[in-house]
Amino acid sequence: MDNIEAMPTAVNYALLESALTAFEAAKKLVATVQVALSLENQFIDTRETAATLNCFAYDPSRQEPQT
Repeated sequence: MDNIEAMPTAVNYALLESALTAFEAAKKLVATVQVALSLENQFIDTRETAATLNCFAYDPSRQEPQT
């Protein structure tokens, strides 16, 4: 399994489908756990936080107007 490009396409799709199914199940589990936790104990999605900060840092339309 070192060279996934050499594998038949059907196998690649099967691996991708399996990985996506596992990811979706994990995502649902995390969402369920987050609802059960109080606000101060909820998970922080670092990718989402970084994306939000990047928008404010690099997108002038999202910054406060300069006076």
